[in-house]
Amino acid sequence: MDVPDDVVADMRSITYPALRTLLRRNTAYITERSVPERLATLDIPVLVIFGAADPRWEPSSAHRYDAVPNARVELLPGVGHVPMFEEPEATGTLLLGFAATGVDAPPVTP
Repeated sequence: MDVPDDVVADMRSITYPALRTLLRRNTAYITERSVPERLATLDIPVLVIFGAADPRWEPSSAHRYDAVPNARVELLPGVGHVPMFEEPEATGTLLLGFAATGVDAPPVTP
């Protein structure tokens, strides 16, 4: 995967203590209540995009979003943890279609 130079530069500008704080707070946020639990309380359409080859989050955990009313889950085959960098066209198409028509937009095959 090619990571854009500006993203690499941004990552290099983050100090180690700031990164550790970010990781601790992110873990605390997810531990307190999962993202699907948080989204389930909202009354809006939701699009969840998962990489089917994500090494960080088990792609089969996408089923947890079944508890979210008005949620649509898309699994992108061969894509890892960062779909917007790994498959920008497919991700963009999904996002634009969702924004234009909401939850009923047809799925996209990358």
